[in-house]
Amino acid sequence: MSQPVRTTAGQKHSVYLEGGSQAFRYGVDLRYQTRPGVMKGSARDQYSGGMNFTYNVNKFQFRNDLSVTQVKGNESPYGNFSDYVKTNPYYPMTDANGNITRIVDTWENSAREKSYTFNPLYDAQLSSFNKTSYMEIIDNLSAELELMKDLKLRGQMSLTSRSNTDDIFISPLANRYYLYETAKIDEKGEYTNKNRKETYWDGNIRLTWLKQITKNYFNVMAGVNIRTELSDAKEYTALGFANDRFSNIGFAKGYAENGRPYSRLERSRLFGSFMSMNYSYDNRYLMDATVRIDGSSKFGVDNKLAPFWSFGVGWNLHNENFLKDNNVISQLRLRVSTGLTGSVLFDPYLSRTTYNYSSDNWYSTGIGATVNNYGNENLSWQKTLMTDISIDLGLFKDRLTISPKVYRKFTKDILADITIPPSTGFLSYKENLGDMENKGAELGIRWDAIRRKEWSVNLTANMVANRNRIVRISNALKKYNDKADELQSVDQKDGGFKGVPLLRYNEGQSINAIYAVRSLGIDPENGRELYVKRDGTLTYDYDKRDIVVVGNADPKVNGYFGGTFTYKRFNLTANFETYFGGDTYNQTLVDRVENADAKYNVDKRVFEGKWKQSGDLTFYKNIADLGTTEVNSRFVQKDNLLNLQSLYLSYDIDQKYAKKLSMSNLRFALTANDVARWSSIKQERGIDYPFARSITFSINATF
Repeated sequence: MSQPVRTTAGQKHSVYLEGGSQAFRYGVDLRYQTRPGVMKGSARDQYSGGMNFTYNVNKFQFRNDLSVTQVKGNESPYGNFSDYVKTNPYYPMTDANGNITRIVDTWENSAREKSYTFNPLYDAQLSSFNKTSYMEIIDNLSAELELMKDLKLRGQMSLTSRSNTDDIFISPLANRYYLYETAKIDEKGEYTNKNRKETYWDGNIRLTWLKQITKNYFNVMAGVNIRTELSDAKEYTALGFANDRFSNIGFAKGYAENGRPYSRLERSRLFGSFMSMNYSYDNRYLMDATVRIDGSSKFGVDNKLAPFWSFGVGWNLHNENFLKDNNVISQLRLRVSTGLTGSVLFDPYLSRTTYNYSSDNWYSTGIGATVNNYGNENLSWQKTLMTDISIDLGLFKDRLTISPKVYRKFTKDILADITIPPSTGFLSYKENLGDMENKGAELGIRWDAIRRKEWSVNLTANMVANRNRIVRISNALKKYNDKADELQSVDQKDGGFKGVPLLRYNEGQSINAIYAVRSLGIDPENGRELYVKRDGTLTYDYDKRDIVVVGNADPKVNGYFGGTFTYKRFNLTANFETYFGGDTYNQTLVDRVENADAKYNVDKRVFEGKWKQSGDLTFYKNIADLGTTEVNSRFVQKDNLLNLQSLYLSYDIDQKYAKKLSMSNLRFALTANDVARWSSIKQERGIDYPFARSITFSINATF
């Protein structure tokens, strides 16, 4: 079988020029990068450039930064990689003359109904395409004026403009249309055009006072900020193309039945005012305080404004007389902070009931309208109270630094979608649902193990242990749990999630708890699965009412560690990621083995690992059982990982040789990503899109 994947190479080039005088400085950069995909024919080509300049005169400073990025992309004409994964490797892809065949296998059930297995390579030779274009413009403008010796006024304004265009054409000869009924022959072929434009304005004005009076240092700031967001999306799909060569949308017959263009306009504004103060005495005692009031158009009429604040104190013990002259402790700082923050990460208009005009309902008084969204005027800010205590400890002139921290984060009025009866005309609305608590500890370590003239070794690590718990949920969220139970028993082809665990929310449980029916495994006598009911009794019958917490996806500890080794002009850096102690529901085993369709390319365990006769001790169910296995604890496994994320090796040319090339510095570097991985869970990666490792070689020169 011809492979749709490839080993490929991309390229990246960049140049930066700067110059000017002491009063006026400028910089210009240009960048070009190609990112060919692992799938044949897929690629992303990026062109970008930027310009910045700074103007200083007397007590006034002006700066502007402009960047423009354009990306042209193509998806692979070979389609979805998952289609190739499930195709049996022994299928002939071509006929005796070398022509690509369309149907590689035919199946017939007991009712003599035929089903076909299509050759995914057939679609790759057609004129179908999936193109994307992306443009981003970012401009940041800032100015600073020194009003007095210790008083500065600073203003900043930024504009971000993004535009996305997608053009997707599916040939009328594609496999998906092979079984189209004759009456719909003129509806074969499809062209979809999507356009989305986003504009963000962000501005702020700050007044800063910095003053030192004897051993007292003050830094006071006050200001206002405003942000405007505008998003405009349009989409339409046309059907009916005469042949494979007519791929322009102008050749389409028209829209689908009851089809029409789609558009969505979103606009929101946020306004805030703030004041902060930093104070220190003799660089020993520290204090930070911030107060701000934010208002957003996304919330209900009575809840648009919300106050937020933070407060922290610190103590530099290493500057106290009793620690100044020791040779061991070079830094010892104690910090305590607390604060209240808010979240506004959801679509506009959810606090208001909105309507869609219905072009199918015209009346003498005008056009009809249907409810699009049920507004919640009581919608309020999601607020988080964070408190932490930390220590910064430096030993032996900071060759070893240790930074432990403990924290508590309490989130009040969690925002989520609430499912309601379909009889209302819509399925959900936004609501503040309850409270959640996070507790944890963090430990950061940096150790300069070796400091020599020609070589050195530096090691770093940062580990976090976090536990979350749902403190309170509303009645509306309990209704969501009931809805999850219903969807859990509906096949995926019918819009359900049978065989896939869904999140549920219960007080006292983690938000990432895994819910399923407890299982004792496969009975070796009859090949049936043995379940544990809520009351502890055993049964062979699956009952969704027995779904309980069977695991927790939160790892007990997660973080990263790594090190840098230098020898003369060589540098080697390795970064590792790790987590352990959590659980995961191994969906790969469910989909690729337990519920696999034997007509397609499947894992060998589908035939070798399932129960076949009395006495078989197996992990998988009866091979004759073709039903869908529902969520149970048999597939919950410990999730431990150690991953070598990146490896970086560089060499700096001796400056005396670089100068001969009119360079001040010349570096050769090699970077490898996702180098090695050790996991307690054996599951396939790259089923939907091929998994690939990348190696980057770069040359950096400074003139």
